[in-house]
Amino acid sequence: MSLVITSNTSQENTPEISNAFKPFSYQNRLLNTMKIPPNSEIALQSAKINKNGLFVLDRTNADFCHYFGTPIGDHLALVGTEIASLEDSTTQPFRGVIGAGEAFGAGGKNERNIDDMADDLQRGFNKCAFHPSLINGTDDSFIDVEALYDATTNAFKGFEIETTQSTATTTRAAADIVFTDISKNNESTGFTQNAGFVTSTNKQGFFVQNREYPISQNKGNAVFDINNAGAGGWMVGLSRINKPIDIGDGDYAYYPDYFDFSRTTGSAVSGRYVGKQFRFADIQVVRVGTQLKIFQSGSRGASGGAGAPIVNGIYMNEVDYVGNFNGNFKTDYATAADWSKVDFQLDNEEISITLTKKSDGSKVLMADFSTLKAGGGGKNNVINPVNAAQWAMYPVCGATGAVPRVIGLDSLEHYTNYPTYTDTRYGEYDWWAWSQENNQTVFCRELEQRPWNDAGSTKLLTPQKTNISGGMNGYDSIVITAKSKIYGDSTNECSSIRLLGFETQPVSIPLSSTALGTKNQSSTVPKLISNISLFIRLNNFTQNSMNARQGTSSKIVAHLPRFDNSGNETGGLYFEPHEKTYLALNNPDEILINSFDVDFVYENEQLCTALSGKSIVCFHIRKSK
Repeated sequence: MSLVITSNTSQENTPEISNAFKPFSYQNRLLNTMKIPPNSEIALQSAKINKNGLFVLDRTNADFCHYFGTPIGDHLALVGTEIASLEDSTTQPFRGVIGAGEAFGAGGKNERNIDDMADDLQRGFNKCAFHPSLINGTDDSFIDVEALYDATTNAFKGFEIETTQSTATTTRAAADIVFTDISKNNESTGFTQNAGFVTSTNKQGFFVQNREYPISQNKGNAVFDINNAGAGGWMVGLSRINKPIDIGDGDYAYYPDYFDFSRTTGSAVSGRYVGKQFRFADIQVVRVGTQLKIFQSGSRGASGGAGAPIVNGIYMNEVDYVGNFNGNFKTDYATAADWSKVDFQLDNEEISITLTKKSDGSKVLMADFSTLKAGGGGKNNVINPVNAAQWAMYPVCGATGAVPRVIGLDSLEHYTNYPTYTDTRYGEYDWWAWSQENNQTVFCRELEQRPWNDAGSTKLLTPQKTNISGGMNGYDSIVITAKSKIYGDSTNECSSIRLLGFETQPVSIPLSSTALGTKNQSSTVPKLISNISLFIRLNNFTQNSMNARQGTSSKIVAHLPRFDNSGNETGGLYFEPHEKTYLALNNPDEILINSFDVDFVYENEQLCTALSGKSIVCFHIRKSK
């Protein structure tokens, strides 16, 4: 008979020392080889561990939503800054999972200590930040999650989620700009490009997009040179990046999947449908005959007469910017030949378009919301607010007709920390891209069909601008941890209210809000529990057990129940079975042992990293009876 004592460290139980030796997985090497007689068996004699109070995380309690926009409802803390309903918002809640789904990859349930939980929550927010001002590279965001502790007692109080908007922008000059063909079936082969300028080489021309960086919401500009665009049907504008969709007859085109491309005849397509394709953009200036017209993406739930049919989904609706409300274009459209440049500026939700005169280089406002609305402009006279599906808009341009047609992109201002576009990863930080990849564009469609974006409705929504610091004016970062009627169906799966400590605030009320940041904190202390059993695995011995949960053989030798011998479930725990369960070592001959390799695991054989300090495990080895 042999009693074997193992431990992760020979030091006293000092966590800062013991933790370095992995209390959940360790190896004890023997100075002298141990001989185990033939036909022996092994059992757990006792175990001493330090088990932290933990979060039990699974798919029933790990979902939340992040809303970045103008708050909705009647929070007393936010009086004067709220809107009445989700229909009045240009955005919506974005669904997140604590750990971004990674925590459930092996078994569906995990115990997490406080620091691991904060890290998991951080990853979840990184995956649903989405607004360009919150993106800090491909894998990170400007949303920071930290565990909160009482300054006096050091007791855990919950979590703090701090959102800080970036304001730094970079100007991309023409010399570095490259365009990508986005024509129907990628048929635009008749063009060349150099240093930001695209030149047609046949009458079919080109339809291309600069897929590198989106325009910044911090008063970013995209300036197009149209000096040599010619007299044909050219266009310049900004557009989200669309994946190709099937448009019938074996053809594909780069449209939103709810874009109504059935309107291909009559005045409804004037300037929009050129060369047997729609040149989609979220906002664009188009030469139609000798005039310049503006089209913006949006829905139309009621007919507006000739050229303005009811559409299924969204379409490119005309912005009728001519009238007494527009001091620069009171009686007629801009004449294309008079202008050399088109400048799109994005100021949070407001787009403004400025033209530069060929004659003297002076700049003239063509259209926006604020100026034209102040002048008396109504629906379809002004440019609608930018919505969340359009947060990442990239420059587009196109031209057809007698060669050469030349359009250049002089410069583009983008957020410095926003990553360069790649086909494989942009769905990780752009909501529109994520929605396309995950077949979730139903929420984008609902957003883009709200009345203020419906050309058949009279409802106007004033766009929010940037504040003096360069942040999104009126925006707050809201954490939603339970289903919310006012924040809509996206919140139906939210289930983390108890886990994150928001039981009195399922829709968080920011602790503080500044020009660039929002701070949210748990309103209650999350309860730390430990209701999952552990198992001891001896990896390098010849015993066998069956893990039916996994459907495989195992090296598990003992079960440690939720409560120890004194009824405790966290802290220092001591286990000694009243009756030992021996497992045969299946050794007809003597075994020579040089080490004991011990793991603490869950029922799915995943290591339990929730242990800290010093672990001690004693085994009893004897001849089989």
